[in-house]
Amino acid sequence: MREISVEGLQLLGAGANGRVFKLNDEQIVKVYNPLTNPFEKIEREKEVAKKAFVKGVPTAISFDIVKVGEEYGMIYEMINAKTLGNVITEHPEKLEEYTLRMTGMLKNLHALSFDDGELPDGRRSLHIHADIAEKSGMYKPEVIERLHRFIDDIPDGNTFIHGDFHPGNIMLSGDEMLLIDMGDVSLGHPIIDLFASCQLMLVIQDWPGGTMRYINIPTDLAKRVWDIFIREYFETDDEERLSDITKLLRFYCMIRSFPGIVFSEIVPADRKEEIAGKMSAYFMENVDSVKIIF
Repeated sequence: MREISVEGLQLLGAGANGRVFKLNDEQIVKVYNPLTNPFEKIEREKEVAKKAFVKGVPTAISFDIVKVGEEYGMIYEMINAKTLGNVITEHPEKLEEYTLRMTGMLKNLHALSFDDGELPDGRRSLHIHADIAEKSGMYKPEVIERLHRFIDDIPDGNTFIHGDFHPGNIMLSGDEMLLIDMGDVSLGHPIIDLFASCQLMLVIQDWPGGTMRYINIPTDLAKRVWDIFIREYFETDDEERLSDITKLLRFYCMIRSFPGIVFSEIVPADRKEEIAGKMSAYFMENVDSVKIIF
């Protein structure tokens, strides 16, 4: 495996999954966070990104996997673009237009046709989240076991799933929107995409500076983005239905939040175990009554 150094390279962006550097005028390198990205997940990203590209999913072309010190990276084509989060922050007057386009993009992705088994089962990546939570030592075995069963209980589906769909993972190149961060691309029930979006656009608002850290959008604008997104995706202004859907998505967000608080930079270190305990108790008290309503 080719080894490269990112020392002195321009940092283009950073998130929970890793850091992106400009390698040269034609290529970038994404250096993965090893805590959230075991090597097999990186290999899968390379494979499924190419399959998705062939099917017409608008995404960057991936090349080879490289070693970056003790971490792994992926070489991608260089896209002369900004994240959608950055564009919305710089042009808040276009927030509604861009959010509607983003939502339309997800609905189009969810309408794509793939054969059974052509992409991984979406629940597979979710089990990795549960494994990371277990390794942290913050959760009791019975909580981890129930979390795995909760994931298994997500209904089967043949919907294209990006797995981390939010404005920080969409690049705007000219007038074209391109998806990045394809590590969780899979097939499954659409709730897998929607609760990931909920976490990165809504739940993250609960933490000061969270929306800027992960989607490059101030909290006040992120609130407007989520409101437009959820109404447009479900094509309703029924406040009771929207409230029920949001409550459901927030609960499913715990699949990502269990491991998320372990490595999060915005959760105070001295509160992580306390929050893990409260989240575990809430999860165990309510998990048996949760029902998907769409």
